[in-house]
Amino acid sequence: MFQIAATIPPKWIDLAPGIRGLFRYGPSEAIVSARRHARMVMEGDDRSDPEFAFITGCAIWGLVEWEGVGHPAPVPSADVAHGSPEALAAWIEANPPAEGVADLTADNIVALLKQRPDIYDKLDRTYVQSIVDAAAEKKGSGRSPTGTSTEVPPSATPAGTAPSAPIAKTTRAPKRGKRSGQSSKAAPAN
Repeated sequence: MFQIAATIPPKWIDLAPGIRGLFRYGPSEAIVSARRHARMVMEGDDRSDPEFAFITGCAIWGLVEWEGVGHPAPVPSADVAHGSPEALAAWIEANPPAEGVADLTADNIVALLKQRPDIYDKLDRTYVQSIVDAAAEKKGSGRSPTGTSTEVPPSATPAGTAPSAPIAKTTRAPKRGKRSGQSSKAAPAN
């Protein structure tokens, strides 16, 4: 009998030193959301990586809070960025990054995962893999709760004692004669 579990509360996962995220649990919803996100990304640009899109889709669905991720730094215009070092320094001083934690948006999550492969890998190995494993268990292809299955008596006869299956007689196809290198067809008349 399948036992419905009480709602599992969100769990904090340390993603990197000083960066952690609070992730909700819901394998079915996470898989559906990740597939939808990956499909939308692939429809928008078929050169996108579907695995990256799937993992970011899981993160976008599951991440409810984060710590240690600051607001994106302002980006100077091309003429300032490629201008004199003094002009760039003045621009940076006049446009400091916003204080506090960055807003938790899909774009910011994708930006973090693109910029930090270590966080992407940790998220994949911990959160996403647990979602995929839980979804596989729901389909009956996962591990049993104790890690082993109940002993069931074998239903097949051991190979050494089972009678052999009868061998069907077959006829061989006739052998073709050796070819002399010349065609057996008559040469066309001129």
